Amino acid sequence: MANRRRRAEVKRLVKSGELSLADLFDLAAKEECVAQMRAYDLISALPAIGEVKAARIMARASIAKTRRIRGLGPKQRAELFRALVR
Repeated sequence: MANRRRRAEVKRLVKSGELSLADLFDLAAKEECVAQMRAYDLISALPAIGEVKAARIMARASIAKTRRIRGLGPKQRAELFRALVR
């Protein structure tokens, strides 16, 4: 239960803009429950990104819908930064 609450809190912080993408990856390196979040859930939680746009971004970055944050490779992370950080 505590892990679910923590992931929900992180999603809320991402959605409100209080937690940047770089901060989230740093947090995932420190906290196991954050590293276990699905990349799709993270991307769709971002402001102005819905499910369709998240799926499009993930397809361009060659990220499977079931991939977790921990499992993203350096090229995939770089592609996410390129697509999301403006």
